[in-house]
Amino acid sequence: MNGNPNFKKETMAFIDAIKSFFSLNGVSYHLNFLKNWLNPPQNEFDFSPQKHPAKLLVFYEKLVPLFDYSDLIFNRIESDTAFVKAIGADECGVERETVLLDYCPKLLSIGEMQNPNLTFFDIFLFLQSDTYKVMYKEWLLAALENNLDLDWDEYIFMFYENTKKMLEACWLIHERIITKNSFKSIDHYYHMAIFESTSPLAFEPELLQDPFKAIEFFFSLDNLTGHKAYLKNWYKAALAEEQCLSNVADYFFLYNQFTKLLNAGYLITAKKLIYQGAPPEGLPPAAAHSINGGTSSKERCEVNTLAAEHIANPYLFVASLFIPEKIKQLRLGLLEWLYAAFSTRSSIKLMDKEFLFEQYEAMMMMMEAFFVMISDPTLSESDESDYYAE
Repeated sequence: MNGNPNFKKETMAFIDAIKSFFSLNGVSYHLNFLKNWLNPPQNEFDFSPQKHPAKLLVFYEKLVPLFDYSDLIFNRIESDTAFVKAIGADECGVERETVLLDYCPKLLSIGEMQNPNLTFFDIFLFLQSDTYKVMYKEWLLAALENNLDLDWDEYIFMFYENTKKMLEACWLIHERIITKNSFKSIDHYYHMAIFESTSPLAFEPELLQDPFKAIEFFFSLDNLTGHKAYLKNWYKAALAEEQCLSNVADYFFLYNQFTKLLNAGYLITAKKLIYQGAPPEGLPPAAAHSINGGTSSKERCEVNTLAAEHIANPYLFVASLFIPEKIKQLRLGLLEWLYAAFSTRSSIKLMDKEFLFEQYEAMMMMMEAFFVMISDPTLSESDESDYYAE
């Protein structure tokens, strides 16, 4: 790791101690090692650290500096504001870490996960680093002599719990500023496999019967121009690392509406449905959107991403787009946009550029296809086989 010139030398020493501690094993291994040291299992499969003195000594020697440096930089000297800012994460960043990291803290509060420095204020509130060091040295000597028999009262338990919290906080610091795993791009192919709730049938019963109601509702909220503007602003905010959306509720609502549109498209394609309803009130006439229309309506120019044959037959487009794998991929992309747009610490710009453009273009074409589908009454006059034929 290259030293950050904005960090104090004491901070860099703390970072080096964290890097050394996690150089060979992750936090899960160390927490389990600590547990077996202080509360060794009493069975034939006993692999407690007492039976591996070399490993126990290495663990102890790497653990002690964490107490020393964290107490020093968070409680004994002036706060390193650059470091405190660097190790922090907003709510969306913490949510991303539940997907990106191998281990998510179980003892830290949401506030401590967002600001790990708060953890060190807590564990050193009544105990100083020297107290922890004295106690762990006694436990080390007792363990090496195979004579460790702790009386687990509240005092011992506090040492143990505080140590686990410190290791979880150090792990977050390790992942955020050493490996930077917390800010890496989500591999959409990998996470498609673990991304839950991607079922195209995630529908309310009434929409399951008539998926076109989701499309009607979508365009009752705003016209095509307005929805495109929202999508563009969302895309730009997701790309900008230092910018986040302020109207969070609006875009979270829009995310849910797009999710419904994706599900609706799947059902329409799977059942080969043709829209038979009346266009929502206030929707401009279809002629205003036709590439051959003679009107000069402003809305006419908004259907400009679909190919000409798909404007003439939007059902052919939805048949090619709404297959399960593409739906999962689009939904995962939208989720990534959501995290990035609500955070000032992450961006989608590091993701595959081709994938980003395809995602944005697909969302634009989907809206246009649905718009033409429900705004052109002539499309309902033909048999469904005419539209779904290749």
